[in-house]
Amino acid sequence: MKVSFRKSFVGFGVALAVLAGPALAEFPEKEITVTVGFGPGGGVDTITRAAADALSTSLGEAVVVSNQPGAGGGLALTALKAKPADGYNLAAAISTTISFDPHSSSVSYGIDDFEYIGAFGVFPEALVSLPSRGWTEFSEVIAAAKDAPDGLTYASTTSLDRVVMKAISEKEGVVLKPVPTKGGAEAVAAVLGGHVDYAYSSGTYYAQAAAGELNVLAGLGTDPVPGFEAAPTLKSLGYDISSVNMVIYAAPAGIPAEAKAKLVAAFEAAAQSQAVLDVLAKRNMGSFTLTGDAFDEQIRAQSAQFKAALE
Repeated sequence: MKVSFRKSFVGFGVALAVLAGPALAEFPEKEITVTVGFGPGGGVDTITRAAADALSTSLGEAVVVSNQPGAGGGLALTALKAKPADGYNLAAAISTTISFDPHSSSVSYGIDDFEYIGAFGVFPEALVSLPSRGWTEFSEVIAAAKDAPDGLTYASTTSLDRVVMKAISEKEGVVLKPVPTKGGAEAVAAVLGGHVDYAYSSGTYYAQAAAGELNVLAGLGTDPVPGFEAAPTLKSLGYDISSVNMVIYAAPAGIPAEAKAKLVAAFEAAAQSQAVLDVLAKRNMGSFTLTGDAFDEQIRAQSAQFKAALE
């Protein structure tokens, strides 16, 4: 009886010690770092910094924004893949860095290497031309290309637009020749200067189009370009390809479910903050938001689409 009593007493003491011990910490308990895959001052950086205060308020911890530009956001994602899957490290990039680049170039990450937390806005990607060309939508460009012995030229800024134009040219049996440029500003300058027949732009064209100096021929997204709703989308013209290029936030694959749920909720709240809405409006990126499972489904669908287009 003495032995049993002693064992029971010891067991009771252990139980009390466990109950009296510190409670398990809830996520988050320290600052969260968001590494932007582009340089300071750009669209992804500006949106991320606008969201930081709202994210911090929702999470109850500081949100620190740093920059690691390179490879269109690819360097930041490569670094993120190797970081602990604890919810304290995120990266900001654009959706095509995940959905397109692994199919078109040699990168060290894939779509399954990340958890998809949230996405803000859509870059108003479009095809534009001079009003003097007389084209008001992209179907008229195709008609002109069919009548041109050497085809038409367009200012290109990414490997993505070249894949899209190649798919269209093959479907229509026309020649659409890319003229590579170093970015959106150079592409817009090329079409304004009459050096190409039309141009692809992710959004740099907007000021000139609003001023009537450029015509928006077609949007690359699934919805019309904000402010130019009369212009068709490539989808509405019968082309089974689109680009819904968003500012995205990802974490390493395998973060705890509680951490992911809290991050998703924080990004949902940040998407409604006035600071984020103001930046999106200024850049004509709408107020489109995706988070959690819906975001995961969307980016995987885009990845499958681009994979098929490249095969």
